[in-house]
This record gives sequence, structure tokens and C-alpha cells, in this order.
Amino acid sequence: MNLGDLRASLRTMLDDDTEPFLWPDLELTRYLNNAVREASLRARLLRGDATSDPDLCVIAVDPATNGRIQHDPAILVVRSGTLDNGTHKLWAMSSYDMDRVEPGWDAGRQETSTPRFMVMDLQQKTIQLWPRPADAVTLHLRVWRLPLDTELMVEDDDEPVIQLPDPEELRHWAAHEAYLKRDADANAEDASGTHLSLFEQRFGLRPSNHEMARWADSPPRVRRAHIF
Repeated sequence: MNLGDLRASLRTMLDDDTEPFLWPDLELTRYLNNAVREASLRARLLRGDATSDPDLCVIAVDPATNGRIQHDPAILVVRSGTLDNGTHKLWAMSSYDMDRVEPGWDAGRQETSTPRFMVMDLQQKTIQLWPRPADAVTLHLRVWRLPLDTELMVEDDDEPVIQLPDPEELRHWAAHEAYLKRDADANAEDASGTHLSLFEQRFGLRPSNHEMARWADSPPRVRRAHIF
């Protein structure tokens, strides 16, 4: 289904298919694009790598930055990465697990060598290579991502970037947002909650940063302290 089809179906769901509309086309289009974004976040529907998304996933790292990289906000989580020619694999880690694998890694240990880890800060959208690279390197990432600005639906014949058995399921998020509109004729919080629940049944709850950090590909086993 394309954007025009989805918007028409959404209007039928909202009982808003006769002019004058309660919700303008641009507003419903924004809600439907938000639905694609939410589905991608909750169900991990979009992957990226150096081949499919080089502008997003190939990053030149200058040693002057001490291995700290600000990545594109479209990247949700780094699954794994490699350096240069792809033969040297890096483990994607949360700072919590890194503290256990390499205690003191960010507390004065100024180790410079070939990086082995990528420490993710999901809040700041950064990656810290560790050990810090001594020379310039090129980082190739494999990621879970959100839709890019170039992938948003704009024209009526545009289709969602995610592949779904039933694209009409996106309408539930859009209806959830539409019914929260601050307008006496359109606001219906109970209906909004019902559509949110239907969307969550299909795509799941929105994950926390802690849950998203676990989406990396099999990080190394952390060292556990022995309790005597």
C-alpha cells in the first residue's frame, strides 16, 4: 500500500472521509511516517551496514578524537563493527558491561592500541573505541536503524520503507496520535489508548535504552565478581 491508500484507509478508520476534514492530509501523513518510525524502533525492522548504507555506516576516525565518534541519530544500536578491511572485528558494548570486561577503561586508563571494543552511549548517540586508536582508522558498522529522511513518505505513491504483511497495521499508531489532537471535535483519549494497544500487540512496547543495548550481536561474556 502506498501513502495515498494508507491515508484514505486511515480516514475511514477515523470517520473523517468527508470534507471539511478534522485532520489535514499533511497531519495524517506525519502520523503515518511516525508509525513507520515506531514500528522500526519496537520491532527492529531496519538493518544497515557498510554496503547498504555507506553514508551512515562507514566512518573515518581521526586519532585526534581519542576514538570518540558522534554517529547519525538514525542509528538506534550498533550491532557490531569492523576496522578498515573488515578483518578486525569489534565488540559493541554498553558502558555497564564494559566496566566489567575492562575495569577502569574510562577512569584514567589511556591505553592506545588497535581498538577491540565499541562502547555505546545510546543517550548521547556516541561510540567510544577502546583502546583508543593510535592511527587513523575506518569503522564499518552493522546497525539497527530508523528510517532516513530520504525514506519518509511524501508523495501519494510513496510506500513505507519497511516491509509488512499488512501495512494497514500502521494506521493504529496514526489513529493513536490523531485522537490525541487538542481539539474538542477530535480528541478521544479512550480511542487513542485502544489504537495504541492494538499497535503494541503487533509491534511490541517501546524499548528502554537498557533493553536496546542488549541488541548488539553476542558481546563477550562479562567477568562476574565472586561472592564468598
